[in-house]
Amino acid sequence: MAGAGRIERLCAGCQETFQQVHRFRSSQRSDWLEWCGPGSDAQWAPPSASGPARVCCVAMKLLTHNLLSSHVRGVGPRGFPLRLQATEVRINPVEFNPDFVARMIPKVEWAALLEAADTVRTLFPPPLRSGLHLVEVPKGPVEGYEQDEKFLRQMHHVLLEVDVLEGTLQCPESGRLFPISRGIPNMLLSDEETEA
Repeated sequence: MAGAGRIERLCAGCQETFQQVHRFRSSQRSDWLEWCGPGSDAQWAPPSASGPARVCCVAMKLLTHNLLSSHVRGVGPRGFPLRLQATEVRINPVEFNPDFVARMIPKVEWAALLEAADTVRTLFPPPLRSGLHLVEVPKGPVEGYEQDEKFLRQMHHVLLEVDVLEGTLQCPESGRLFPISRGIPNMLLSDEETEA
């Protein structure tokens, strides 16, 4: 698989979430064998004689942002949350799956999500902001959220339907900028920047 090396270089938390989402997607349709990342807008290619089905991520979601951290040498846990500076955002409807959203809720770092949502909200003129439900993002999960469809739909919208197409992610400790281009965050580090 061409992207296997990239997947192996993900931090442990991202690998775990990728694997969970991959298992979920794979269980939905037997011909969908490979997926690039959590909550991604994707383009699928069917399996062929030369290999399994392949997919490309089209845009970074706020869920993806919530899982990423900087691994610049010496930063450690202070590399999270990355500061999002979005310059281009779109709303892209995604099929609602309450079970998937409910499973992601315990993994959400709420302060980082609220900060990212506020950053994104500033890009939209006031008449469009209410459609984002960003004003209604709670400070934490509501009691019994697993059965609260309104809450799950709001979180689905914020986590999975807000696409960050262009911008940067900044390490809060080192100041290192990671560009987001055409919806893909470039988190690659030089050898001098990587943790030992």
